[in-house]
Amino acid sequence: MINSVCFVVSKPLGVELSALGIRTAWACHQNGFEAKIVYTEEGVWCLTGNPGYQTSMLNDFIEEDGEVFVIREELEKRGLSEDNLIDGVEIVDAADVADLCEDVETVNYF
Repeated sequence: MINSVCFVVSKPLGVELSALGIRTAWACHQNGFEAKIVYTEEGVWCLTGNPGYQTSMLNDFIEEDGEVFVIREELEKRGLSEDNLIDGVEIVDAADVADLCEDVETVNYF
Protein backbone atom coordinates (compact mmCIF):
# COMPACT_ATOMS: atom_id res chain seq x y z
CA MET A 1 0.00 0.00 0.00
CA ILE A 2 1.19 3.50 -0.78
CA ASN A 3 1.68 5.63 2.33
CA SER A 4 3.51 8.65 0.95
CA VAL A 5 3.22 10.70 -2.19
CA CYS A 6 4.71 13.78 -3.80
CA PHE A 7 2.71 15.94 -6.18
CA VAL A 8 4.62 18.09 -8.66
CA VAL A 9 2.56 20.99 -9.99
CA SER A 10 3.88 22.73 -13.11
CA LYS A 11 0.71 24.35 -14.46
CA PRO A 12 -0.17 27.96 -13.60
CA LEU A 13 -3.07 29.23 -11.54
CA GLY A 14 -6.29 28.94 -13.53
CA VAL A 15 -5.37 25.70 -15.28
CA GLU A 16 -7.45 22.76 -14.07
CA LEU A 17 -4.42 20.48 -13.68
CA SER A 18 -2.92 22.79 -11.07
CA ALA A 19 -6.16 22.71 -9.07
CA LEU A 20 -6.32 18.93 -9.45
CA GLY A 21 -2.81 18.64 -8.00
CA ILE A 22 -3.69 20.48 -4.79
CA ARG A 23 -7.10 18.78 -4.47
CA THR A 24 -5.50 15.34 -4.81
CA ALA A 25 -2.75 16.21 -2.32
CA TRP A 26 -5.34 17.56 0.13
CA ALA A 27 -7.47 14.40 -0.16
CA CYS A 28 -4.44 12.17 0.42
CA HIS A 29 -3.28 14.26 3.37
CA GLN A 30 -6.75 14.20 4.96
CA ASN A 31 -6.79 10.41 4.66
CA GLY A 32 -3.51 9.86 6.46
CA PHE A 33 -1.02 9.79 3.59
CA GLU A 34 2.23 11.69 3.92
CA ALA A 35 1.77 14.19 1.10
CA LYS A 36 4.15 16.83 -0.28
CA ILE A 37 3.59 19.31 -3.07
CA VAL A 38 6.47 20.68 -5.13
CA TYR A 39 5.75 23.67 -7.37
CA THR A 40 7.86 24.19 -10.47
CA GLU A 41 7.77 25.88 -13.88
CA GLU A 42 4.62 28.01 -14.31
CA GLY A 43 3.10 26.33 -11.26
CA VAL A 44 4.99 28.77 -9.02
CA TRP A 45 2.30 31.36 -9.83
CA CYS A 46 -0.16 29.25 -7.80
CA LEU A 47 1.73 30.26 -4.64
CA THR A 48 1.40 34.03 -5.00
CA GLY A 49 -1.70 34.33 -2.81
CA ASN A 50 -4.27 35.30 -5.40
CA PRO A 51 -7.76 35.10 -3.91
CA GLY A 52 -9.68 31.96 -4.72
CA TYR A 53 -10.08 28.25 -4.38
CA GLN A 54 -6.46 27.16 -4.84
CA THR A 55 -5.05 29.63 -2.34
CA SER A 56 -7.70 28.63 0.16
CA MET A 57 -6.88 24.93 -0.28
CA LEU A 58 -3.15 25.58 -0.04
CA ASN A 59 -3.56 27.57 3.16
CA ASP A 60 -5.69 24.78 4.65
CA PHE A 61 -3.17 22.15 3.54
CA ILE A 62 -0.29 24.08 5.16
CA GLU A 63 -2.28 24.75 8.35
CA GLU A 64 -2.83 20.98 8.66
CA ASP A 65 0.94 20.32 8.43
CA GLY A 66 1.01 19.63 4.70
CA GLU A 67 4.41 20.24 3.14
CA VAL A 68 4.63 22.69 0.22
CA PHE A 69 7.87 23.38 -1.62
CA VAL A 70 8.87 25.60 -4.50
CA ILE A 71 12.04 25.46 -6.56
CA ARG A 72 14.22 28.54 -6.05
CA GLU A 73 15.49 28.63 -9.62
CA GLU A 74 11.93 28.61 -11.00
CA LEU A 75 11.00 31.56 -8.77
CA GLU A 76 14.05 33.49 -9.90
CA LYS A 77 13.28 32.86 -13.60
CA ARG A 78 9.94 34.59 -13.05
CA GLY A 79 11.23 37.45 -10.94
CA LEU A 80 9.54 36.16 -7.78
CA SER A 81 10.94 35.92 -4.26
CA GLU A 82 9.86 34.55 -0.89
CA ASP A 83 8.01 37.83 -0.26
CA ASN A 84 5.63 36.99 -3.12
CA LEU A 85 4.59 33.62 -1.66
CA ILE A 86 1.91 32.59 0.79
CA ASP A 87 3.18 31.75 4.27
CA GLY A 88 4.42 28.24 4.91
CA VAL A 89 6.00 27.49 1.54
CA GLU A 90 9.56 26.20 1.76
CA ILE A 91 12.00 27.21 -0.97
CA VAL A 92 14.36 24.47 -2.14
CA ASP A 93 17.11 24.29 -4.72
CA ALA A 94 16.50 22.28 -7.88
CA ALA A 95 19.21 19.86 -6.78
CA ASP A 96 17.14 18.98 -3.68
CA VAL A 97 14.00 17.94 -5.56
CA ALA A 98 15.31 14.46 -6.29
CA ASP A 99 15.79 13.91 -2.55
CA LEU A 100 12.20 15.03 -1.86
CA CYS A 101 10.90 12.60 -4.47
CA GLU A 102 13.18 9.78 -3.33
CA ASP A 103 11.66 9.87 0.16
CA VAL A 104 8.17 8.95 -1.08
CA GLU A 105 6.61 5.89 -2.63
CA THR A 106 4.98 7.62 -5.59
CA VAL A 107 5.33 10.87 -7.53
CA ASN A 108 2.50 12.44 -9.51
CA TYR A 109 2.96 15.23 -12.04
CA PHE A 110 0.24 17.80 -12.76
